[in-house]
Amino acid sequence: MTHLFRTAFFAVLLALWSATAVAQTVQLANGQTLLATVEDADGDGLRVKRLDNGGTLDLRWEHLSAASALDIKRQFDLVGDNQDELLVRAEEVSYLVSGQPNRVLGKVVERTGTHIVVMQKGVPYRIPVGELRGMRTVQVPVSQIYTKDEYYSSRLAEDPPGDSADKHVLLAEDLVKVRDYEHAADHLRKAKELDNSRDKARVDAMLARLEKYKEAARERELLDQIQTCRSRGKLADIEKGVALIAQFDQEFPQSKLKQEYDLEKKRFADVRTRYLTQQVAEQFRRGIQTLSEKKAADTTVSLQAARDYAENEMAEELFTRVAEALHLEVAETKEFWGMRERFPIGKRTEHFAYGLGSWILGDQGVIKDTAVAKANSKQPAPEAGNDGNSRDVERIQRALRQALERRRAASQGAGGAGGPKQEQTDEDWWREASRVERAGWLRAYFAEFGKQLVVTYANAAPCVSCYGVGTTPEMGPDGKLMRSKCFLCHGTKWLRSFKAY
Repeated sequence: MTHLFRTAFFAVLLALWSATAVAQTVQLANGQTLLATVEDADGDGLRVKRLDNGGTLDLRWEHLSAASALDIKRQFDLVGDNQDELLVRAEEVSYLVSGQPNRVLGKVVERTGTHIVVMQKGVPYRIPVGELRGMRTVQVPVSQIYTKDEYYSSRLAEDPPGDSADKHVLLAEDLVKVRDYEHAADHLRKAKELDNSRDKARVDAMLARLEKYKEAARERELLDQIQTCRSRGKLADIEKGVALIAQFDQEFPQSKLKQEYDLEKKRFADVRTRYLTQQVAEQFRRGIQTLSEKKAADTTVSLQAARDYAENEMAEELFTRVAEALHLEVAETKEFWGMRERFPIGKRTEHFAYGLGSWILGDQGVIKDTAVAKANSKQPAPEAGNDGNSRDVERIQRALRQALERRRAASQGAGGAGGPKQEQTDEDWWREASRVERAGWLRAYFAEFGKQLVVTYANAAPCVSCYGVGTTPEMGPDGKLMRSKCFLCHGTKWLRSFKAY
């Protein structure tokens, strides 16, 4: 019995681990922690999906603890290598200027009863105590708060190397990371002069590397600019980075920093691909709604014309719009769209529904790939689960019922007073539907038949008029109760919706 319990326990743990294998702990600045998956990150902040309630949060980097922010930035290539990134402790001070919130990042060098002074790269910020709104300690790259000379002076004051060659070497390594090559060379020469290092070959190797860096100072400057563009990661930064890479290739075809450049070029390409792939996916999907509404607003467009448009023209128009918005070629836009499933935002599903026009798809089209279709074919239907679709279905049910009475009146009055009731055609439905209904139907039709999106889940909900029977009771001409084909679903019984990315 104990053995069975232990086996079951470890099975549950394994299942939980599998479900959260891509999750991580995100620590907020106030100490609170969230178990979440990080869907995207750029120079401004990140988007996370909480695992406790499924909600999505957009956070700025200052909302996170310094350690957590740095860890996530490294995952998304928003900082350099460990050997390239030198961090120092600084104070982030929040205060008001003319009633408006402001922030400054630096070192607090003076405190009095009336003000504090924050020094940032040689510039003092004098902040009245009455305007102060908060202060917290963070870890940031040296270049954000120090000039090269300021950092050098602070390091000498904190830990003078004295007569230890190895301490001079360690100081030189840090100075190289902040591009202070002159002072780094002084300390390496001093280490060689002292001649008491435990690793003398390391001193010679560093001197040789430093000479290469000094000779390639312009290349290093351009390389730093490319890394800055990568770290910020917005569209303008991506475009600037592409131009800088082209400039580097043209000016330095035989670069002395080829190894570092090739690594940075690959990182930049990866960041560009991730950013643009997700931007293409988001703008493409938003464009589906925009173009569907535009087409639905044109009362001269028939249903058949709308279907032809969705199947043959709409995708190209979407790709053209997205390419123009992101300053890309259409071919590259299509390439990014094809890679979207590699990234969380790119693979995020959206809900689509045909609403009252579901019957136009026909009996089999309405239930295609749904639990209803599987049940009809005598295959076991999947167990009900939290598919995330129920709230969407409930939301549209109210709108469907609001249209129910209007459709009923239109259907019953089609033959005129005392005349025979005519069955509604699909073109009749399209013509009589509201613009919102037409836009929703066309959006869903493109998603399913435009050959661009991937359907991940399909649902068939009972018709809101006949409740999935296909017929409704009516009073016949002879005064007897009879059942007629449901005027809303036209006997198809169901309303179709689905999720796709």
